[in-house]
Amino acid sequence: MMCRIGAFLLAGSMWCAGSIAWASDATDAPREPLDDAIMAAPSEAGNVADWTKASFLVVGGKGTVPSFVAPTPGVVPDHKNGTVPLRAPGAAGSVLASAPPFSFRYGGVESAELLKTWSRKTVSTDAADRVRHHVTWSDPKSGLQVTAVVSNFKRYPAADWVLYFENQGRHDTPILENIQALDVVLQTSAAKEAVILHQLTGDQCNEHSFLPIATILEAGKSFCMAPQGGRPSNTSAFPFFNLQYGSRGMIVAIGWSGQWAARLQRSAAGPTRLQAGMEKTHLVLHPGERIRSPRILLMPWSGDRIAAHQRFRRLLMFHYAPKLAGRPLQLPFAAQCFDRYSWSRPNWSTEAGQIAAAKVSHEVGCTYHWLDAAWFPFGFPNGVGSWFCDAKKFPRGLKPVSDACHRDGLKFILWFEPERVAKGSQIAKEHPEFVFGGEEGGLFNLGDPAARRWLTDLLSQRITEFGLDVYRNDFNIDPLDFWRRHDAADRQGMTEIRYVEGQYAMWDELIARHPGLWIDNCASGGRRIDLETCMRSVPLWRSDTSCSPGHPLWNQTQTQGLALYIPLFTACCWSPDGYDMRSAATGGLICQFDYLSEKFPMEQAKAALAEVKENQKYWYGDFYPLTDASLSSDVWAAYQFHRADLHAGIVLAFRRGDSRYTGLSVKPGEINPAANYAVEFLDDARHRVERTIPGHEIADGLELRLPRKHASLLLRYRELGPRMQ
Repeated sequence: MMCRIGAFLLAGSMWCAGSIAWASDATDAPREPLDDAIMAAPSEAGNVADWTKASFLVVGGKGTVPSFVAPTPGVVPDHKNGTVPLRAPGAAGSVLASAPPFSFRYGGVESAELLKTWSRKTVSTDAADRVRHHVTWSDPKSGLQVTAVVSNFKRYPAADWVLYFENQGRHDTPILENIQALDVVLQTSAAKEAVILHQLTGDQCNEHSFLPIATILEAGKSFCMAPQGGRPSNTSAFPFFNLQYGSRGMIVAIGWSGQWAARLQRSAAGPTRLQAGMEKTHLVLHPGERIRSPRILLMPWSGDRIAAHQRFRRLLMFHYAPKLAGRPLQLPFAAQCFDRYSWSRPNWSTEAGQIAAAKVSHEVGCTYHWLDAAWFPFGFPNGVGSWFCDAKKFPRGLKPVSDACHRDGLKFILWFEPERVAKGSQIAKEHPEFVFGGEEGGLFNLGDPAARRWLTDLLSQRITEFGLDVYRNDFNIDPLDFWRRHDAADRQGMTEIRYVEGQYAMWDELIARHPGLWIDNCASGGRRIDLETCMRSVPLWRSDTSCSPGHPLWNQTQTQGLALYIPLFTACCWSPDGYDMRSAATGGLICQFDYLSEKFPMEQAKAALAEVKENQKYWYGDFYPLTDASLSSDVWAAYQFHRADLHAGIVLAFRRGDSRYTGLSVKPGEINPAANYAVEFLDDARHRVERTIPGHEIADGLELRLPRKHASLLLRYRELGPRMQ
């Protein structure tokens, strides 16, 4: 980190270099990104589309494979496992054949051998944003049909696919095993040049949650990663990562809300085999049965790695994340005091207490009111599985609370944990057949169609009855042992598959039945984040580190990690202190304020939340990490969000508690050197300095200074036009 004495001293006495009129830009998220330097050239998207056709549509036949998949000179392509070189677009070269970028073993024979002899049928369709191919291979002997549903995006150099396996025969299939939804060879052929795996830790509910880490994969080495316990971002792994080889690479996302696994194996000669899929599959399919694989998303890149992340964020923002009225969801500013008050103030979790709390939510400036696990009999966790109101606390149900919210213009978020069933709960007593664990409680079986329909109907009824705007789905249980204990020897992986398919079906059905409803995805914090959940929900409680105060450093690193891949998420702040608020705030904020205290600083809270709301629009832009993500308390942290369509953005900088440096030099991205910029600087007390600064001075290195430790600085900037000479 480069630290120098800065030019902007933000202390008690403030000065203003003239009054700059700040435009009231729309707070809505953009409908689509600009065609700017961050977006790929049409030729890059075309190269990936050509690779898709070569890899899926012309398997086993001769043909020219586009330059995107050309082998590095002198390296023989691996036809058995497919070829996806990390190679700059436009490089010359071709190969004669290519295999699909997936694999499985069937009846003891590898798919690369089988698919060459099976019949193949292809149907392609053209949509507004993508071209989709359905490619089906059929085994004439057993009746197994394998279908790949593959998409190429027209504005992004990316490919997305899901595999389906269906037994159309009259008998059980042979053993289908080791299904790898992704199986490719990366032409990382210069053995002396390292492959770098950029990844995040999973949510560990500590300082390491979502921490960016880099692992060097040298020739002859291998590396494996998988989450813990069946939740996809739990503790040890995160299903989004970036493989870098020199100035080119590939971002990979896995969509599977279960136990996925990935393996990198680099040969001594240099090429790297990448496999990803479910951790364990070894099963037969009965006649008529159909299963799916994890979803795979690949986006190759060349040039600047951070620009690739910005492009990937845009892809997720505009083509995967849930939308309302054609735009990505506007994240909430919500009051939620479960951890602060539910154990200490019994009257808080009552009808009167919650109506009063909603009034405070409105007064402080929130847009949502959030009631967490404090509304059902026996409370949390003993009452999970009894999804009706505690009659003593809410004799009229929760509709009076939602009505109070809606009268004040607030929306209402309500917590459920439908997949965990406590002993003695309504579900355990009335429907033990729906539970892995029966009357003793355990995991609700979403893989049972009858059970899933029953639960979907119940939740849908509660959503209507309570007047909910956001359905919050928590998941505080590791499902993997339940799944595997219920697998027969010749059906390993089947319980997990049916469960995950059931989860998606239930969420999709709730969204379809309740237009305008959206889902908050929680799992002991952020332990169920993957591509498929990001298509249906937003993680509003990114980690259970939010369950207690005093973690601003952790909040900073969590933002620096998650924002590389995930565009929409929020965290919790326990006080309106400027440093804490800015550390926790994203495009929204969850407020766990002590508003019942006589000493609660209401005016400070209003001002702090107003600042975060004003910043919201920028979080829908491009993310620039201006410092490395670090757990050290003696450094600065800084990052930027830039809205290209507004020619404006924000920089957040934090001098941590043990840093001896009073200054930091940062180089924000997407700054036009030929323009002037209106820049405002706000310290923790929101004292303001306004200046007009030439773009080249910002681009060359903007100097920031904070004389006090444990302090933050907010910069807002916008382009004014060409710079006067």
